[in-house]
Amino acid sequence: MTTPPAHMPPGAAPHSPRSPDSGPSGPAAHDPTGPDLVMGLAAGYHAGDVRPFLASLRATGFTGRCVLFTSPTTRDTDRMAEMGADILPFERPPALAHLPYNALRYFLYLDLLRQAPRPYARVLITDVRDVIFQRDPFSFPWADGLNVTLEDARMTIDACPYMTRWVTGHLGEAAWRTLAGRRISCSGTTVGGHAAMTDYLERLTGLLLPFSPTPPPLQTPRLPDGPPAPPIGMAGYDQGVHNHLLHGGHLPKVTVHDNAGPILTLGYKATPPPTDERGDILNDAGVPAVLVHQYDRMPELFRAVRARYV
Repeated sequence: MTTPPAHMPPGAAPHSPRSPDSGPSGPAAHDPTGPDLVMGLAAGYHAGDVRPFLASLRATGFTGRCVLFTSPTTRDTDRMAEMGADILPFERPPALAHLPYNALRYFLYLDLLRQAPRPYARVLITDVRDVIFQRDPFSFPWADGLNVTLEDARMTIDACPYMTRWVTGHLGEAAWRTLAGRRISCSGTTVGGHAAMTDYLERLTGLLLPFSPTPPPLQTPRLPDGPPAPPIGMAGYDQGVHNHLLHGGHLPKVTVHDNAGPILTLGYKATPPPTDERGDILNDAGVPAVLVHQYDRMPELFRAVRARYV
């Protein structure tokens, strides 16, 4: 029997851990009208920053489209293209010039999906610099609708100083208190069909504005034995909005995966994950993760990944 991850959001469905090598569950597993799509932001990066991401994706045999949005400060875009990326340069529109890149990216993603001549089959929006692929990201039988990931169970939103800052600074203390005790869902890796992803991005961007880069000083909210004072800065506030949508029941059809599933998120893991005889990184269920996120948080793992994709 599958046990739902702790603090399952209203309306969310758990996903049974399965081998990432399993194929789609049937003809309705995805919309066949277009290719699969991976989208990420490479603002200010150079080729070395994105090499593990692109080299590992290509090594999986992925045959869909991989788009990297690049800023005027991104370097080596020709080399990124040689590694398989479709490079889409952008400049900040005046109305969004005050947004941090972490938030701006969702507007770029939404515009691309809205302007697509035909729907993409499945879409992955993902961080780039700290992500590697160990299997084709669409070889996993993703559930219909939206798929999101939880971080390690030992950290909750109210105990995380970053989440505390981002939620209170943008949505207010009352919103933060409604999320207290909830597991953190990482906004850096989300999967869905074209329609589900478009709906998610419309809901997310609708709450990312209005935005104040420097919200007024806040009295740090604390529950009993609450978190330390949050850090200054709102660069990751998109994750606060993402968790508000998820845990508030504002996403109509969503499946929640934890670290026993296809995406292994390492930021709050206490110890490095094990590897198999091939050197693949194993998730909490003991099978190779499809994607590994935040590997740079663990120095030995970071060195191993960089050496593998030098």
